[in-house]
Amino acid sequence: MVYYLNDIEHKQLLKKLRPLSRSVGVTEELRGWSWDNSPLKPYYDVKLPMYSICSKYCPTSRDVYLRHVLKKKGEMTYPVSLGSVTHASINEAYRQVRRKNFNPAFEEWYNAQKFETHIQGNLELIKKYAGMVWKHVLTNAESKFTDASSSQPYSTEEDMIATSAPFLIEHKISGELIGCSGILSVDCYDYLHNIMFDVKTGIKKEEVNPYKLYATGYALVFESIYEVPVDIGCTVFLNFKDDRLLIERDLFHISDDLRSWWIEERDKKLEMVYEEKDPGMAECERRCMYAAECMTV
Repeated sequence: MVYYLNDIEHKQLLKKLRPLSRSVGVTEELRGWSWDNSPLKPYYDVKLPMYSICSKYCPTSRDVYLRHVLKKKGEMTYPVSLGSVTHASINEAYRQVRRKNFNPAFEEWYNAQKFETHIQGNLELIKKYAGMVWKHVLTNAESKFTDASSSQPYSTEEDMIATSAPFLIEHKISGELIGCSGILSVDCYDYLHNIMFDVKTGIKKEEVNPYKLYATGYALVFESIYEVPVDIGCTVFLNFKDDRLLIERDLFHISDDLRSWWIEERDKKLEMVYEEKDPGMAECERRCMYAAECMTV
């Protein structure tokens, strides 16, 4: 399942990352609840969405300038469309799991969303991939629920759902305290294992993972609101090959270095938007939504 760890990942979590997070810890000033003090305190009267702070598509961050200063909307490219629909499919599948509905009608749900009115690219392929993710989530969730049913004879169905799928999905939370948008959606927070997840589609796992910034940012926001420590993050990479869904996960300690990096990116982009600084055009990355508009501004 997308947010379930496999056996090896569980061992890494228990024998490597948990001990590391306990021994190394996190500096108090880099916890989200220290939002009212430097360096976490934002000094510009600007609020940005998490993807604008964390995005590394553009080397100069001109995509942030185009969107938030020049108010350009950008193009709904195929990678962006695939990511959007895949996220929606995962979220709805988990919503059905919460209702203990392990066999909802994908076609009925998909057609009701009218994705074709606002996405671009190979629409049939996007629908196919969304269906694969939908089936994967529901099949694995049902298996976990069945296991819970056989091992928890005195639990209610609600209890078994809560423990077999211990995930807050698309949890709405305000990032205003640390300079983010007023409404953010967390991809997934595992409340039993205290892990912040972020999903990326069509991107392969690399040894150096710049996408760690997303889970790091959401952890900081979570800490700023709920004042509970979040020390473990996980980037989930979804890819498709022929008729197969490929899932890779990158578990990591949300360290001082990652938190400082996120703050640095936030401050740089808040300043850019506040002072309306054009950072200049870089060599375009084709998956960037603003590749075409960037050439004409």
